[in-house]
Amino acid sequence: MFIVEKNIIRLYKYKFLGFEDKPITIEAHTKLEARQKLTYFIEKYPHFKNIPVISESLSLPIFGGTLKVIDGITNVWVGNLTQSGWMNFEEFKKLNYD
Repeated sequence: MFIVEKNIIRLYKYKFLGFEDKPITIEAHTKLEARQKLTYFIEKYPHFKNIPVISESLSLPIFGGTLKVIDGITNVWVGNLTQSGWMNFEEFKKLNYD
């Protein structure tokens, strides 16, 4: 049986009608938190207000495999190795995790 920690970050992806190829990815611990962040996103970018969300999906970040660009720098998911869970990809490669 596979058990997921309750306090782990999850990646919620939302697709808007007409923007299916550019989903919005939200990091959150729960679906409720993700939806609250989605509401904030829509308030911040009001042109999305009347566009329906047509898809919601959930995934878990994969250690050493999930990438994210932060301030123009590629980062990789490392879980508990850092406070944020993300590490500069170039630094991660130096650790030789294979």
